[in-house]
Amino acid sequence: MKAVVAGGTGLIGSYLLKALNKDRDVQSVVALTRSEQSNSEKVTWKKVDLNSISEIEKSIKGSNTAFCCLGTTMKNAGSKEAFKQVDKTYVLNFARAAQNVGINCFALVSAIGADSGSSVFYNKVKGETEKELKKMNFDQLVIAQPSILLGPRKEKRLGEKIAQILMQAAAPLLLGGFKKYRPIRAKDVANAMLKSAKNPSDGALTLTYEELIAFR
Repeated sequence: MKAVVAGGTGLIGSYLLKALNKDRDVQSVVALTRSEQSNSEKVTWKKVDLNSISEIEKSIKGSNTAFCCLGTTMKNAGSKEAFKQVDKTYVLNFARAAQNVGINCFALVSAIGADSGSSVFYNKVKGETEKELKKMNFDQLVIAQPSILLGPRKEKRLGEKIAQILMQAAAPLLLGGFKKYRPIRAKDVANAMLKSAKNPSDGALTLTYEELIAFR
């Protein structure tokens, strides 16, 4: 596998890069970034403008598997438009560039509740992005839909920390169709994405809580 990762500095992305680095089946990794980063072992960082599909294409030629861990929050984005630019425009630009250079496997971190018809803006954008990706007809499309993520973040998010504690306490009560809302370790999501990409499947594969932890 010759992988390319967008969003490698985030919580899931950082775990994914570590997993790719250790995997014997992975020959090389290109990690796209908007700021300078230091290369390490198999990982080569390339600074790109995610608004430019042609610029992305130049950076990822030769790769055969793409992982997209791009994502922000409404608070960090500052506006609905800025949020949509990261979580939809940048993701689709990356996907189109990947398809243009012949990458046949694309794996995305989305979110539980993604629905293009949702009245909730966050869920609607995530759903619209998934819908557009499915239209692109990658040979293999992996969509991870985690609920609240567990793991050490570089930035402090008080509201999210409180939600993590409450959801962890409530997790045993979330049974049946509600299991998909259980919090999950970011490391488990990253491992599931990598292992799914290594096991070819036709069309789109959506992974929620039970499918994600099955790869532990």
